[in-house]
Amino acid sequence: MSKNKKLSLSSDSTEKFIYKPKDLIWAKMKGFTPWPGMIVEPPLDLLSQQRRANTKCVFFFGSRNFAWIEEHNIKPFEGPWKDELAKVSKPAAFRHAMADIDKYVDNPTEIDGQIDVSCGMGNHATEADFDKIRDGLDSDENPDAAAVASDTNNGVVPHVVGSPDDESEVPPLASENIANAVAGATSPVVSTTPTAKSQVKRTPKAKSSAAVAVSSKQANKAASAKSAAAQKRRVSSHLTPTGPLGSSGKRGRRVASGDVDQYESPGGDYDGASSSSLAARARIDTETFLGTLTKRAPNAIALLDRPVVTRPETKTIDMNSRSNTLADRDIVASDQIFGFLGLGMMGSTIVKDLIYTGHKVVVWNRTIDKCQPFVEAGAEVKDTPMDVVEAADIIFCCVSDPKGAKDLVFGNCGVLQLKDLRNKAYVEMSTIDPDTSLDIGEGIKQCNGRYLEAQIHGSRQEAAEGMLIILAGGDRSVFEECHSCFKTIAKNTFFLGNVGNACKVNLILQTILGVSLVGLAEALALADRFSISLNDIIDIFDLTSMKSPLLLAKGKEMAKGDFNPQQPLSHMQRDLRLVLNMAENLDQSMPVTSITNEVFKHTKRLGYSEHDSSAVFVRSRF
Repeated sequence: MSKNKKLSLSSDSTEKFIYKPKDLIWAKMKGFTPWPGMIVEPPLDLLSQQRRANTKCVFFFGSRNFAWIEEHNIKPFEGPWKDELAKVSKPAAFRHAMADIDKYVDNPTEIDGQIDVSCGMGNHATEADFDKIRDGLDSDENPDAAAVASDTNNGVVPHVVGSPDDESEVPPLASENIANAVAGATSPVVSTTPTAKSQVKRTPKAKSSAAVAVSSKQANKAASAKSAAAQKRRVSSHLTPTGPLGSSGKRGRRVASGDVDQYESPGGDYDGASSSSLAARARIDTETFLGTLTKRAPNAIALLDRPVVTRPETKTIDMNSRSNTLADRDIVASDQIFGFLGLGMMGSTIVKDLIYTGHKVVVWNRTIDKCQPFVEAGAEVKDTPMDVVEAADIIFCCVSDPKGAKDLVFGNCGVLQLKDLRNKAYVEMSTIDPDTSLDIGEGIKQCNGRYLEAQIHGSRQEAAEGMLIILAGGDRSVFEECHSCFKTIAKNTFFLGNVGNACKVNLILQTILGVSLVGLAEALALADRFSISLNDIIDIFDLTSMKSPLLLAKGKEMAKGDFNPQQPLSHMQRDLRLVLNMAENLDQSMPVTSITNEVFKHTKRLGYSEHDSSAVFVRSRF
């Protein structure tokens, strides 16, 4: 084994350093000698690769390549070990590297400019950047905070290394470097990105000559390099985030797409972008920044690639459309008068079908304008929920949450303001928890009324086609009297006994749906990172035993980015919250559901509360 191969950077376990971008260091890859390099922000191709824990992205002088190096294989460039590492007999490639770092210390402008282009420093996307652009703030108001955010967040940007002008100067692959390492003639070469279809390999020949030592006076040559070369290290609790990489000195390295430039001589020049200082990194030009996003690779996903969040278009209900399924059913309308409280997404669709099948309907809604189409179709409108109760025999309620359901019953001008509900029945169709249903049922019974919970399971499209599932519990006589209504809006109805049972079953079904949607979203997000067609994944999924019409439909929505609300994301998160509260009362552990709920909450915070529940894909993808 050669002397070079025996050199090591392993250090005393009590000696710790914290490395920051632009720090000059010695780095050692497995199978190679320690090599002069610099800590930098990782380029795109390294971000998408596997790597071990506690690693730093290193730029190697001479070859001008990048690699993930474990921290225990990194030493500061200046130190007692410098003479030992710099003065031993090394090949020409090492001498070139030492000359390159000497050139950098003397004038860092050129190499800094190339690294900035390679690592996308000028357009590094951070959470702080996104917030400023979203809020319309100028980053000049707080440049220091922007600079700190840029240093502590890893964005994803286009990665271009060097110049494609000289294709014959492409760096050699790792397999050839290992062969030459035995003769002591190689430099660390890592993932690069050639543009040419065919790679041209060049392996430097081994030469034995005195290594070029880096003089200690180099630190005084330039003020900008002085702090980088002589910077003191401090012990810190800061940890480098872990992520994927697979880069071993004894295995061939995977080559990604891009442009490559090869170092030719110590005095050679590089083709690259002009230098951008750290101060310039703190400033973000919104138009320029967003303009660069279109130039990135298909799987280059960054924070500011998030779609612009716009409120979904509120569709006016079409009273003239008719469901073919509903037209084929033999429905005989009941003679009773049905009241309906709440004309939201589901309520308006249900009322339209009831009117179409000949039922007499009295409606109320908080926003009176929504009632106009139903008035034209033959419904009667009342001013308050209490007025609807007075005019109707059976009253349906369909609102967005348990609090709204309780307000309509116990609130001012609510259902219970009519003290005697004899010969009247109240049907709660809102998605609520069992305790809320029991409270409402108790209040209705105390006023001599009858109560039925009829939970709706299905989407807006299924409601329009009359393909919902009704889960009922409570007074059986009310269930029978609502038979014609349930036949109009549902393909199946189930009577589950006592009050509260239907709410429990509905929330259990919603738990299965919510967890499945998050799993589907994360799987498709992973496929997108691999640049695998989402449509191909969905087509294959359709052929498996796992397929279901709902997941296929949601998968297609995710692939298209079409989040037109069929079941609003806020409603799904509400259901998960109710499930977790219900489980808490039983001391039932539901860790997966808890995580699923947090994913939906985060998606709501991103602005997708009123979009379809399939918009959870946005959170998984970005």
